[in-house]
Amino acid sequence: MTMIAALVSTALLFASPQAAPQTPVDAGAPAELDAIIVEGRRIEEAARSYIEEVGEPPRGTRLARWNQPVCISMTNMQPRFAQFVIDRIAANALDAGADVGGPDCKPNVIILATTDGPALAKKLVKEVGLGFRPAINHTNLSRDALADFQNSDAPVRWWNVTMPVTTDTGELAITLRGDDPQQVVVRDGSRLRSNVRYDMAWTIVIVDMSRTNGAPFGVLADYVSMVSLAQIDPSADLSAQSTVMNLFNTPGEIDGLSQWDKDYLAALYSAPTDRFSAEQQENGVLHSMARRQQERDRADEAPVSDQASGDTPQ
Repeated sequence: MTMIAALVSTALLFASPQAAPQTPVDAGAPAELDAIIVEGRRIEEAARSYIEEVGEPPRGTRLARWNQPVCISMTNMQPRFAQFVIDRIAANALDAGADVGGPDCKPNVIILATTDGPALAKKLVKEVGLGFRPAINHTNLSRDALADFQNSDAPVRWWNVTMPVTTDTGELAITLRGDDPQQVVVRDGSRLRSNVRYDMAWTIVIVDMSRTNGAPFGVLADYVSMVSLAQIDPSADLSAQSTVMNLFNTPGEIDGLSQWDKDYLAALYSAPTDRFSAEQQENGVLHSMARRQQERDRADEAPVSDQASGDTPQ
């Protein structure tokens, strides 16, 4: 994609499920059944809270993900440290269910280290404006969000660009900003499925090393993984959530991706992408997250096997 190539070039210039079987419930144990229902609701409510607070797709769109291989470039960092970050993000992407490009792939996750985040952000936006706000509707956040990207004092800042594509071919399904919009043609009407999905197209991440306050490098790489693989709200108050995104709010207390982070990424990359509405898309991610947590809870509560108790199978 020529826009990605322009971004990389400019950056270098500034580089100094299947449901588990259900156990029959004794009709004489309503209290146990009630407890299961309450616990299931509690998990779903917690998952919904996480999704609503963490995610931030552009207005009028649905949650996006990478539907092409993730290809990471790291600029302005010593090679061994840069490779560590690239490998960590790639490993997290594979764990989530995303594909990862090979050594000669074209970068679509562009990470730049610097000692002056605001200055680099402003230069990039000035030089490659369409790389941040393409002339296509519903691909990025607002102008105010772009101003925050340039002026924030955050240790890490990011900008995701998504593209609406047709679900059957993956070709652009665009509506241009301006006087002569090109409308998407819908072949059939459905309240369950859409002919359009939203794909991550490219992501720009700036890491201001002067502001990371000695954060462990592995945890920092996990933080960058989250903002590279999903649309994360940079202004969200996530103090009530278990997430690596609290790295700079609670120094010393975060040791990497939380289980909720891992479940969210895995659910995002496994849920159907062609839901009719944003709410249906989020519900698909929610149910996948809740199911993963419930399966772990059941595994933790499972009785000890005969082998573990010393019996030898015949």
